[in-house]
Amino acid sequence: MQQVADDRTPDKNATTGALSKQRSEARDALLKHLVSGGDERLDCDPLTGLNMYGYGPAPRPEDLAFGSSTASTISAAAFAAVESYYADLRREMETSSPTAVYDREIGRGREDLLRLLGLNQASAPRIDAILATSGTDIHLFSAALLAGEDERALMTITLMGNETGSGVMTASAGRHFMSRVSSARSVAKGEELRVGDATRNATIAVRNKDGSLRADNEVEEELRGLIELARAAGLRCLLVVTDVSKTSLLAPSLETVMRLKERFGTVLDIMIDACQFRLSAATIRAYLAHGFMVALTGSKFLAGPIFSGALLCPPQMSQRFKSRALPGALADYCGKAEWPESWAARNILPERANLGLLLRWKAALFELGCFLDIPEDRVVTVLSAFAEAVSDRLANDPAFEPLQSRRLERRELWGASSALRWDEIPSIFSFYLRNCTDGAMLTAAEMAAVYKELAVEGDGVALARLGQPVRCADFGDVPASALRICLSAPLVVAASKSDEALAAVVAHAMQVLDRTAEAAARQRQGNAKDMRRSA
Repeated sequence: MQQVADDRTPDKNATTGALSKQRSEARDALLKHLVSGGDERLDCDPLTGLNMYGYGPAPRPEDLAFGSSTASTISAAAFAAVESYYADLRREMETSSPTAVYDREIGRGREDLLRLLGLNQASAPRIDAILATSGTDIHLFSAALLAGEDERALMTITLMGNETGSGVMTASAGRHFMSRVSSARSVAKGEELRVGDATRNATIAVRNKDGSLRADNEVEEELRGLIELARAAGLRCLLVVTDVSKTSLLAPSLETVMRLKERFGTVLDIMIDACQFRLSAATIRAYLAHGFMVALTGSKFLAGPIFSGALLCPPQMSQRFKSRALPGALADYCGKAEWPESWAARNILPERANLGLLLRWKAALFELGCFLDIPEDRVVTVLSAFAEAVSDRLANDPAFEPLQSRRLERRELWGASSALRWDEIPSIFSFYLRNCTDGAMLTAAEMAAVYKELAVEGDGVALARLGQPVRCADFGDVPASALRICLSAPLVVAASKSDEALAAVVAHAMQVLDRTAEAAARQRQGNAKDMRRSA
């Protein structure tokens, strides 16, 4: 008997080794797909394995992950779900057309998104969804759909990039905003998508030079003037309202938006930039009911891998868009299956399978489903406790200076309500850093160095993840930036399990702020030494 067992051992080991190799190869293929089908922002450095935001495609459960306003690493649970899903896809694609499988699955992903948001009920008007590789692509798509709709040219109005994204203004002007597109073709950054559309972009600041907030009436007056000029010049306007911005603003205010819409009527269209996805399904439905488009991504609050976007179109916008032809250049940005059926836009788009987009949305929808399983009163409890603890620390610790913000006010959607909704509680907290010796603010360059230090691998030390510095003020002639500490949906899910779990999440946030203050002190000390040596 023993001899038989010994004879079989090599075969058993060989089988085990072969299975292990197959699993390793499948995992490597999945990791490659998770960073495919986008532009150069997805590229990972061959040495570090990290993209330009400092994140890779594999889970890092040991990290102190409070940087979801910029990006996140896929959670272990979402990765496991996507890994199982990908294994099934691989098997099916061995005997079926990959494009046909992709078309079916991306369609299911679209329907899952609408279902989770309560938007595909038979009794409700149909909401169409365009899927895109990023939030910036959505701005490009909306400008392309509206430009040249009639004889009038289009002007888009967006917030300055420090509250939205660095490429938003370029994309909103109907121009290529990166040097490579999802088809892997190189393009000329800054060039028009289609020459002659003459899409113009105007930007508006919601902060003063010192970082303080401008008054709502001042912002409204400037917007009204811009739209009046556009109307006089025979232009139509798309106003992009950001809910929530990089620094947790809803801007311009909804009171302003509703007054402008009433005043300008069909001259003005509205898109809600909700790419942070820090709002509830009910809020999204309310925006759509007002006839506003809504832009979402799965990579911020939901903490899916970067590059998964969607543009939700209410019926009145779908009716206008479905017969619209698109610039041929958009064929490099997306495939036929990512656009709604029966839309003319599909005619110029290729039959192309973007598995990266599909898998990233799969991860984001997994996180959305987990988040929506939590009772809203528990979500309110978690967000309130986190907001109170972080706000108190930032306000009372001399190492920090909070960036001015304001309430997320949506009475124009709901009317007066005594019930606190979870998306009225901030989940992004922006702050400057001070030198505790003399109280001076760290400069933008010093803030960037602190952020980089926290995100660098240490010996056995988990990375402390914050939102990237946002350039938002000048103190005299010195540029200043704010870092951001944020809650994500997976953190809310973890904290909701018990009071002890909530306390642990808050404690981890305090640990990140401790390390941030220590890094700021080292940064200033290092600069002081450099100055003494140079002297």
